[in-house]
Amino acid sequence: MLLRRIHDDSLSQAAYLVGCPASREAIVFDCARDVDRALKAAEQAGLRIVAAADTHVHADFVSGLRELVERHGVHGYLSREGSAPAWVAGCTGQTTGLGDGDEILVGSVRVRVLHTPGHTRESLSFELVDAEGTVRAILTGDFLFAGEVGRPDLGARSGDREELERNARELQQALRRLADMPDEVRILPGHTAGSLCGRSICALPQSSLRIERQINGSLRAAGDDGAFMDKVLRGLPDPPAYFVRVKRRNLEGASGELRLPDRLDAQGFMHAAAEPANVVIDCRAWSRFCEGFLPGSISAPLDRHFANAAGSYLELGDAVLLVCEERELEKAVRILFRVGIDEFAGWTTPAEFDAIPEDAFDADGIEEIGATEAHRRWTNGAAFIDVRLCGEFESGHLPDAVYAPFSQLPHRLADLPKDRELIAYCRSGGRSARACAYLKRRGYRVSNLRGGYWPWAGRGLPVECGAPVGRSHC
Repeated sequence: MLLRRIHDDSLSQAAYLVGCPASREAIVFDCARDVDRALKAAEQAGLRIVAAADTHVHADFVSGLRELVERHGVHGYLSREGSAPAWVAGCTGQTTGLGDGDEILVGSVRVRVLHTPGHTRESLSFELVDAEGTVRAILTGDFLFAGEVGRPDLGARSGDREELERNARELQQALRRLADMPDEVRILPGHTAGSLCGRSICALPQSSLRIERQINGSLRAAGDDGAFMDKVLRGLPDPPAYFVRVKRRNLEGASGELRLPDRLDAQGFMHAAAEPANVVIDCRAWSRFCEGFLPGSISAPLDRHFANAAGSYLELGDAVLLVCEERELEKAVRILFRVGIDEFAGWTTPAEFDAIPEDAFDADGIEEIGATEAHRRWTNGAAFIDVRLCGEFESGHLPDAVYAPFSQLPHRLADLPKDRELIAYCRSGGRSARACAYLKRRGYRVSNLRGGYWPWAGRGLPVECGAPVGRSHC
């Protein structure tokens, strides 16, 4: 069989194209909604996509399954181990529900279904079986990663400890099913290092059961109930706020083609930014953003945090105005499209943006302050906001800091005082910069601690350790 990996560096997500060399037919697994990437990969390999399958209902990216089924005539396969997504009932194309032990045939390619719940109730893995009936590889989706397993909390209702523990037990039982498989079986995971669908995925693009049996602590602990529960339920990072919107979009079914927005000159961009429904996503470096930005702008440089920040800070119905270099435009639009942002009102370059009159910029700006000044303001009543991950906070944080991860801010606003100045910080100042712009947009008085946590701690200023309020541990 022919195998192609289609990797999205921005979301650390992998789709897989598997084709029959004789019939030139192919099936694609976990394809994101900008389906042109998969169609192009198939064309380059001399294949025609006739089938598509999702391992589960995704929360971190919008699936392209409905688009492939309804607009490209592809046969869609979904799990029937849970409730079917709402879009299936009204689907105009062909779909089939899959359960444990079912098989898909695409030319000579034989795919066998393995129900692997835990990450979500309906999660499936797909075994690639050769002509002799031997499993050669498993497409594990969010069940098993390189060095890690899928987190069991994303399929649980917030705060429902009983459901969380049930998911973890199901994950444990699913992992035990791998015990009799040979070491040589390849593991083709749905995510790589950097994804928040796993706690600490390692950098290997793919793996094998031999490797996982050596390096994967959660897999090794699957035979010990107590050790396993402790392993998979501790240290889970808070998921970005946009996961809720994306999960809903995947249940409803998303379609529509990727389209690049129109370019605007300085005057047109300034007028468009004044429209209440439009939101500026400013991709310039933080230093340039601070020199002058339009009121209500979101700072989101096009780096590894772009999807989490921009995706989480935008709300349903927002139309995006982008400030970015022309070479970055398609990348920025694709990332936003994958996390469920459909409306774009235009874009401009940083050079064109500089032509906007200074009196149009935010009058107060956002201040960057050093550790000494932050200490002075704290003693005079300012409050610290820690926008790092829970494990970072637990290891050491500034006095009385409010825990509010930067990509969770829309869900944490009720915890933040509006009657005091806020001083945001992270490890080095990058994540907190994004948080500052968002909080200013929401009406808070906020400054950014230059350099983050370490310049403060390095001066011997007071720090505290321990989990956030309401948690015994991270």
